[in-house]
Amino acid sequence: MLDGQFCGKAWDCIRRYVHTALHGGTMISMDSYIACCSDACRPVMFKIERIDEED
Repeated sequence: MLDGQFCGKAWDCIRRYVHTALHGGTMISMDSYIACCSDACRPVMFKIERIDEED
């Protein structure tokens, strides 16, 4: 699915939040969520934000 373009472990940590945003679910602050990868040697933080598209 990711074709080596995104770290698999990072995706494992954030995918539930991405899917929640994609399907219109509510995140903690309604429009965004901060998540981090569980790799202690190379920690990376992600801001997952729902952006509504205009027609």
